[in-house]
Amino acid sequence: MNTAIVILGSNVEADQNIDAAKERLSEYFEIDLCSSRIGSDAVGENYVAPFLNEAVKLYSDETAEETIAIFKQIETEMGRTPESKITGLVPIDIDLIFWNDNLMRNDYNRFSFVKRCVDEIK
Repeated sequence: MNTAIVILGSNVEADQNIDAAKERLSEYFEIDLCSSRIGSDAVGENYVAPFLNEAVKLYSDETAEETIAIFKQIETEMGRTPESKITGLVPIDIDLIFWNDNLMRNDYNRFSFVKRCVDEIK
């Protein structure tokens, strides 16, 4: 069993979309812990609204690549499109930060809100 820590982010109906994403994730994975939700300013010129973020610790029987593919599938099913970056409206973003204690994305060190959320459950 693999341990993953992911960060969920949304700037469109954020509370509802994060709840829906966690529900979808629970269909594939065992969710262990969730952080508190932290707001963050939009970073980048295209993003038009602030984000709400939450870290989730889950267990996966899949490989990291298969797990990420499931995240992308959930994002798409929830309305995430390639145009989301252009419009600046992101219904849900699911990023793998740690996989079995290995840092997978530099967002953990780059964004304080990611570090704060992740550190609550790490």
